[in-house]
Amino acid sequence: MNHLFSKIKEVTELHGIAGFKHDIRHFMRQKITPLVDEIETDGLGGIFGIKHSKADNAPRIMVAAHMDEVGFMISDIKADGTFRVVEIGGWNPLVVSSQRFVLHTQAGDKLPVISGSVPPHLMRGNGGAPSIPRVADIIFDAGFADKAEAESFGVRPGDIIIPESETILTANQKNIISKA
Repeated sequence: MNHLFSKIKEVTELHGIAGFKHDIRHFMRQKITPLVDEIETDGLGGIFGIKHSKADNAPRIMVAAHMDEVGFMISDIKADGTFRVVEIGGWNPLVVSSQRFVLHTQAGDKLPVISGSVPPHLMRGNGGAPSIPRVADIIFDAGFADKAEAESFGVRPGDIIIPESETILTANQKNIISKA
C-alpha cells in the first residue's frame, strides 16, 4: 500500500482549478509519456495517452480522470489586506470558512491563506432569523497588514486560491482521505 499510496498522494495534492490546470497537465504528460505510443490534447486542456495494440481486434480501453478542481479567484484586495473572491466551480458556502488554502500569484509564488466569515450566530436574515453565509461573504486572509503589503508580495486580482488538503490514510490503513 505504501508505494500505491505515495503515488495517489502525489497526484491528489496537485493544484489546478478550472482554467488553471497546466501544472496537472504537465505532470500527467511526464508520467504517461514513457507508457504510451502517442499523446494527444484537446481544446479544453485534456491530455490523452494512446497505446496501440499489436493484436487484431483488441478491445479498446479508456481510463479517464477529471484534472481540475474547485477554487477561487481574487476579485478585490481590501484596504486591510484581506481578499474578496469569486468562486470557480460549485462551492457549498457552509464548508468554505475556517479552511486552509494556497494562493497562487501570477509570478508563481505560493502563499498560505486561511478563510473566515462572520460567525453564524451573528448573521441575521429577514426577520432576525440566522442566515446562511454566501461565498461572497467569506474573507480570505494571508496575514498581510494592508493592501500595500499584499501587493508587495505580488498579490493581484485574478490570482487563484486553491484548497490545501493533505492526502492521508485512515487509522486502519485501508482507505485514503483526500480531495477529489
